[in-house]
Amino acid sequence: MQQDPDVAAAEIARLRRQRQQLEEELERHVGVRNAWRQLWHQVRASLLAYARQFYHQYFPHVGRRVRAMRRAQNPDFQPYQIKLPTPLPGALRPRILHAIPDLAVGGSQQLLVDLMETTGHILDYHIITRHTWGMPAYVGVPTQPVPYVRSVAAMMRVLTAAAPTLVHVHYWGNRAAAAEHWRWYYYVFEAAARLGLPLVENCNDPTGPYLHPHVARYVFVSQYALTHFGDPVGRNVVIYPGSNFQLFTRPATELPPPGTIGMVYRLDADKLDAASIDVFIEVVRRRPRTRALIVGSGTFDALYRQKVAAAGLGGAIEFTGMVTYQALPAYYRQLSLFVAPVYRESFGQVTPFAMHMRLPVAGYDVGALGEILAQPEVLAAPGNVQQLADIIIALLDDPARCQALGAHNQRRAQALFSLETMVADYTALYAEVLGSLG
Repeated sequence: MQQDPDVAAAEIARLRRQRQQLEEELERHVGVRNAWRQLWHQVRASLLAYARQFYHQYFPHVGRRVRAMRRAQNPDFQPYQIKLPTPLPGALRPRILHAIPDLAVGGSQQLLVDLMETTGHILDYHIITRHTWGMPAYVGVPTQPVPYVRSVAAMMRVLTAAAPTLVHVHYWGNRAAAAEHWRWYYYVFEAAARLGLPLVENCNDPTGPYLHPHVARYVFVSQYALTHFGDPVGRNVVIYPGSNFQLFTRPATELPPPGTIGMVYRLDADKLDAASIDVFIEVVRRRPRTRALIVGSGTFDALYRQKVAAAGLGGAIEFTGMVTYQALPAYYRQLSLFVAPVYRESFGQVTPFAMHMRLPVAGYDVGALGEILAQPEVLAAPGNVQQLADIIIALLDDPARCQALGAHNQRRAQALFSLETMVADYTALYAEVLGSLG
């Protein structure tokens, strides 16, 4: 007997809420049972703060040496300077406080930057993060790291000092997926609720939202994400991440070069897995005149390089290491075809980048990729390396089809995934939640 979809949706929502309630009860229970552990964390945090102060005051040369070593490892990497527009004269700008675990290079972080650079004249943006990154990826906006908050009361003090009009949380997963992030989020949500601050929650990853009655809107980055993870009770909205297509474009007369495939990702387990490199090895092995470009760095970097070396293809598959946002278009311009060998994907802004560069895209049929591309023939069954390699080789051997797919991709990207559309949607959302932008 087929179950009614509304009944099934309500049951899913009930189970999600029950799971989160259990997680919250666990957090409170652990906090009571381990008061000494909590005290130790606070003492340790204080000692670390004093140690850092002592370190920076009396041993600055050590810090300079460490930073120099990191720059040497990534000589081309420079943090992106956020360009905030001049506030409108006399404008009463509501303060939007973004809460995000880190400011490394990524789609969630770029969304923040794009909003700041386009609406900073009417909105006052501040950021809190759970931890800082060794080499800052973005600079130029007030950012406060709050890594050692261990209670709701402590987070309330942070939010009170920041004095936001609205708190916009970028949620990356539940307790099982990221326990430390989840605890930090728990404090943010509870503190904002107790202070009566309006909340907007972005669900940028393929995971369920943090359910809280104080959240005014859950923002999902694709219809796929909303359908699979949205709260059936409502308060959901889909806003596609927008891309700066003035940057990610090419002249109408410029065709992509032949014979080069590539991907642009953090080489980490949030979207990729140990086998994601295999399709590049397979294509180059079967089509020796093909070159591959792997743009990005992360935990899989060494493993991927080992696999390529073991296959004897080091001369044909190039690894760029860490690359800045502003340098990405030059790497896309080297590609004939973009490959998305992901095992999960809620949106993936790197795909619209490729689309507007008039590149065909091929990948695994997972998450929102089908929704973004609207071309099922370029998607292989999840994890099927041979099938995806067949698709890629067939496209590389058919330049006319590649051009047609690239033109289709550019039109679709401009229609759905432009920066202007995203900014208009978020501005309308803030206006709805706040009542007015002033």
